[in-house]
Amino acid sequence: MSWIARLFGRRTPAEEDDGNVAESDVDAVELVEVSQKIARTQARQGLRLEEIESKLEAGFADLRGLIEAVVPSGEPSLSFDECFDALDALEEAARITADDAHAQGLRAVIDRLGRFLRRAGFERQTATRETPDARRFRVVGTEASEALDPGKAVRTVRAAVTRQGKLVREGEVIVTVRST
Repeated sequence: MSWIARLFGRRTPAEEDDGNVAESDVDAVELVEVSQKIARTQARQGLRLEEIESKLEAGFADLRGLIEAVVPSGEPSLSFDECFDALDALEEAARITADDAHAQGLRAVIDRLGRFLRRAGFERQTATRETPDARRFRVVGTEASEALDPGKAVRTVRAAVTRQGKLVREGEVIVTVRST
């Protein structure tokens, strides 16, 4: 109990009689100084922690802004897959139609849709009459042909699509084989 009394400045009767008054005052002063140092250190650490938290929150806000710019959260992300599929169907229709006027009309629509997709940054690629690039095309069938060497693409079933050099959609081709 004597240390509590010293802490709060009360002297025990023994201390008053012994002359240890000066020594207990020194201990109390040291204790107050140490307490003040600890309080200042905690205050500095609290300010530093708040500063770090504010920087972290600002960084997260910037990251959220960048993500919002790329993929707006209010709208569903746009997918051009249906447009790519429509272009593939139009090209197949233009290839098999017997009427030249219809084929020209279909090719005009294909050109307009292709320009729109190029402005959006997409590049459609076909491999007709070439050896298909395995990184961009998957072989989905074969066809006997004397006009082309084996392994060349006879027809592009589904065009490959790239954007900024990255593959967005894998293409599908039919390649030639030797007739037996």
